[in-house]
Amino acid sequence: MRILVLSRGVVAGDMAGPGNRAYHMAQVLAKEVPGAEVTLAVPGQVEQPQLPGVQVTPYSGFSALSLVSKHDIIISSGLMPQFVLNFKDKLFVADLFGQSFMEWLELTTSESGGVKRMVWMNKNHAYTTMQLTLADFILCANERQRDSYIGMMAALGLIDPEMYDDDATLRRCIDVVPHGLRRDEMIRDQKVLKGVYAGINEGDKVILWNGGMVHWYDPETFLRALHLLAKERDDIKAIFLGTFYPGLGSFLGYGQRFESAFQLSKDLGLYQRSVFFEFGWVPHAQVKNFLLESDMGICTYLDNLETRYSHRPGFLDLMWAELPIICTRGDVLAEMVAQRGLGAVVAEGDVVAVADAIRRLVDDQAFYEQCQENLRAVKPSLSWEVALEPLVRFCREANPASAAKRDRFLPLLSRSAEYVLASVLDTVMQRQ
Repeated sequence: MRILVLSRGVVAGDMAGPGNRAYHMAQVLAKEVPGAEVTLAVPGQVEQPQLPGVQVTPYSGFSALSLVSKHDIIISSGLMPQFVLNFKDKLFVADLFGQSFMEWLELTTSESGGVKRMVWMNKNHAYTTMQLTLADFILCANERQRDSYIGMMAALGLIDPEMYDDDATLRRCIDVVPHGLRRDEMIRDQKVLKGVYAGINEGDKVILWNGGMVHWYDPETFLRALHLLAKERDDIKAIFLGTFYPGLGSFLGYGQRFESAFQLSKDLGLYQRSVFFEFGWVPHAQVKNFLLESDMGICTYLDNLETRYSHRPGFLDLMWAELPIICTRGDVLAEMVAQRGLGAVVAEGDVVAVADAIRRLVDDQAFYEQCQENLRAVKPSLSWEVALEPLVRFCREANPASAAKRDRFLPLLSRSAEYVLASVLDTVMQRQ
């Protein structure tokens, strides 16, 4: 059995969610699938050292076709139209851990009513339908995503009576594989914040914004809450990691959300006093030091479709470090925070509620310690080994329950052609 994990994200120092996911998939599959030869293909040059039992190789553009031809199972978060050439004799796994269509609806709000936005939407619609049609097995990050994809599949004619009779749950066709926890030991390599970071003192309480600042986040509510607290005390500090998201930099730059947050921190007199920014993207290996030296984590965002279907990898890092979490309600991980007592959940845009949550975690030691105890209890169920069980099962069995390839072939040709045309049109629009 030859398995190819084709990463769409960098697997190196600037590793973000997609690369991190592929990196752990390859490791777990090499360990859990007997006799498997696992290859992790990464875009660009290989910077990550070889992994035990995993061959790591670079790829670019159409060179992925050569890799696909040499493997039996191909796993990727972005199956490309050229893979149609190998459709009949390979098994494809689409790792749809993000709802790209919902994300792009939000990312393109600045283009509201414009032709460019409609072109983007058409491209993303075509991309999603092609992924669902090409895949022999589909992964998603939570049950809400799974329900939405099943609805799409039904509308596309990708669910038939034979599939249902074989497995009335459709778990053998599409299943949930959430993000897992870091596998590092909880040991700090170096001191990075208290007493060494300019403006952050030994006795300060540090709140970590772990991750990027993409369009659907709401740092303004957090900053205004800090402004309220700064009138009372000077021992609460916040640091933003990952202001420049890898892979989206050429499209977003620092991004509208970051620019407005950065300016607001200055307008409120917080910048370099109680609010600090790590410009760029802190390397994955170094993030753990920031996590282990912080006192709590926070992520505030908007209540929209992106939030409803999201599964934010940054939350998992906070859980790994046993940092109580403050977040906005609306997504599945916020539900976990509320139900399992892992921190505090607030309404969208509620500045006072955020300030109260921070104040309670800082001043109520019993509450803080209970949150940490609850985090320790939930961690075993969030390991990559547990998360990847459905994918391991599929690779061991190599017996897909999806609609027959003969029934998907012609729709796949049509949907792949639609995606290629939409991509060409999108490229033309970007140049204008």
